[in-house]
Amino acid sequence: MTDKKVTLDSNDVLHFPTGDIPLETLRVLLNTLPFEVDFVDATDHFKWFTDDGNRIFSRTQKQVGEEVLECHPKQASDKVEQILKEFHAGTRDQFEFWLPLKGKMVYISYFAIRDEDGKYLGCFEFTGDIAHLQSIKGTKILENSRDITVDKK
Repeated sequence: MTDKKVTLDSNDVLHFPTGDIPLETLRVLLNTLPFEVDFVDATDHFKWFTDDGNRIFSRTQKQVGEEVLECHPKQASDKVEQILKEFHAGTRDQFEFWLPLKGKMVYISYFAIRDEDGKYLGCFEFTGDIAHLQSIKGTKILENSRDITVDKK
């Protein structure tokens, strides 16, 4: 069995059982994802967010530490509260929906985060514009370092 301990060395490199990554590289990697990610801790406080400068839902440093319901529009609060209750109770681990918003097709998914023993550690919200993904047709593969479209159906 692999040692599950994660360590951080004096050079700010995180060592996971699956490999190593410098903290700065991890920060840039998370901000490079084509989706925004927010983390909420087990006490339902907003703790962290990615920031590539082009978010669908703006977040600020001032919001870090606030109750997560304060970070959502009032009309969504009861829905977010219900999702969190189900995450805490262990009756749900994921919730997703999508809607047109701000000229985009916005996909929002919440994921419960649990440790190996099932203890609830918090959740993250994963949000992005999926219009491009919805428009994909046919098959496209990478061959000899060139994009080749195989099927244009």
